[in-house]
Amino acid sequence: MKKLIFTLLAIIAATTADAQKSDKHPIMTFEKKSVSIGTFPAEDAIRKCYFVFTNTGEADLYIHQAFASCGCTVPQVPEEAIKPGDSDTIFVTYDGRRKAPGNIRKSITIHNNSKDEMIRLYITGKMLPAKEQPVDVIEVEED
Repeated sequence: MKKLIFTLLAIIAATTADAQKSDKHPIMTFEKKSVSIGTFPAEDAIRKCYFVFTNTGEADLYIHQAFASCGCTVPQVPEEAIKPGDSDTIFVTYDGRRKAPGNIRKSITIHNNSKDEMIRLYITGKMLPAKEQPVDVIEVEED
């Protein structure tokens, strides 16, 4: 019986020690959470931007998943761990070639192991309508 109690106490002590170790966590701190890609013509509809962040926490930061609110927006995130104090970048490409002109507001959701497990980033902008191309008119003479 004494061995059983001792074993249980040892397990509880080990579990408590592990819990205290896990108090350290990463913190994903962004310079900006919203970036404007500006006003641009529909003929030049592919835009790129980026978000710089720093791990201001005390443990390695891992990005598990990143996805955008629309298939026209593609995020690229670091695959390696970001050490405490290190910075890195999330690159985003917006492709509006098959989109209607107008205001743009797209979100990028970042799932990670920081205290805030889900972070939303935004890109905004405005795509102008395509300029009308002149059409050559061919006059046909009637006989």
